[in-house]
Amino acid sequence: MIEQYDVQLSAKLFAGEIDECFRFLDERAAEDSHLSDYWHWRAVTHLRGGDFKEALEICCRLTRESEFGYQIHCMSDVCAHLGLKEVALTLIEYFARKPSTVPIGAFLWRVYGWHYLGEDARVLQLSAEGIDEHSACVLGHHQGRSAMRLNGIASGVELMHRHWSSHEARRVLFPHVDVEHYWCGSRALPAHMTFVSIASGHGDHVNWARYAGALQALGVQITYADGSDHTYRFVMPEAERQRDAEAMRAAGFVVAPDGSQWTEPFALFTALFPVLGYASTTRYIEPVDASATDAVVDEMRQRAAGRRCVGIFWSSCESANNFANRSLSLPDLAPLLDSTNDIHWVIMQRGFERKRWLNDPRAHDFERFTTLPPDMTLAQSVSIIDRLDAFVGNDGGLSHIAGALGKRCYLFLNQVADWRYESDPHRTPWYPTMQLVRARRLGDWDDVVRKLQQHLVSDMR
Repeated sequence: MIEQYDVQLSAKLFAGEIDECFRFLDERAAEDSHLSDYWHWRAVTHLRGGDFKEALEICCRLTRESEFGYQIHCMSDVCAHLGLKEVALTLIEYFARKPSTVPIGAFLWRVYGWHYLGEDARVLQLSAEGIDEHSACVLGHHQGRSAMRLNGIASGVELMHRHWSSHEARRVLFPHVDVEHYWCGSRALPAHMTFVSIASGHGDHVNWARYAGALQALGVQITYADGSDHTYRFVMPEAERQRDAEAMRAAGFVVAPDGSQWTEPFALFTALFPVLGYASTTRYIEPVDASATDAVVDEMRQRAAGRRCVGIFWSSCESANNFANRSLSLPDLAPLLDSTNDIHWVIMQRGFERKRWLNDPRAHDFERFTTLPPDMTLAQSVSIIDRLDAFVGNDGGLSHIAGALGKRCYLFLNQVADWRYESDPHRTPWYPTMQLVRARRLGDWDDVVRKLQQHLVSDMR
């Protein structure tokens, strides 16, 4: 039965159905509570429900009392959110030095844990000597990410390409993919290219769709396998498309008269950043159908009664990726929501935190808050964000959409954030209209909320 936990729980966890997940776990307790896998899933359920300390307690117990190792992701995520870096580092070394821990387990705990916690210099000092090719790829692309976070993207993009986006890396890390027809930077471009999502999300597609403009300007026909072209239209100005196309021609790229290949967002980035850099523009997408949300926007503006309308999305708890280290919880937001009477907040949250919001008394204050319906599509979300006065969000798809629309937006980050934001605490070259709001210390969300309050008061007058 334990093999079925992923099937039984994953979809419910991402949908925010935490109570149902706990009911399932309680029903299995008598039979499975002696198993480390059971307690791992219980920790993940606490994590998804925002019970971070309970999740950490289980992870600590697993680390002390078992040989189980998959809790490294949950444990590091929780400790990053809570600002408990030293606790996590101590647990990593405890696990790595346990006599029962196999050497490759100790190695991977250090790779993952140190990277999650911002120990980038230590990650870069690790050696791939004597390890299997899969673990070498894991180390290599984490070293690329750590280098980019520590010293800028140019310093690590080649490492990331070699160990994450190359043909060889795809063969090792994703053995099920069609490597034969995979484009990852060859100068000979096919006449037709399909964009596919592999270990990437909406934010990655939006962030690096800008590179598609150069491919199209060269004459490559592009298809979006995930339907992104039904979510937004790509509208990079023609002058910028031609500029990037000329840069690619100068670098030796040519388009074949026929043929088709597939690629994915990270391959676009790692292959083309060395040629095109950030290829940034203030606005390179637009809604597919702006009028599709007229009724929603009209009602929102009527409720706002002249107040500025600001969208907000604060937790990626419905994401399949680690989320806690880049997300707020609703209680963290109370000072922001309660101190901005001149703002009408448009709640775009999903998952468990949406359920938490709907049980909050503020959700019934219709003069100050509009909660978007749960069946709002991503295409409709693009249209609504485009018609807001500003957007506040975490490192997720909607924030990338706001940046790509050239919308005034505020992206809040933990002190240790994703490598693509490098080390500048305030700005990112990817999105000129985006203000980064970065915690001074790991897990200092009070600092983030204070800064957001200040920006919303001073910047939007």
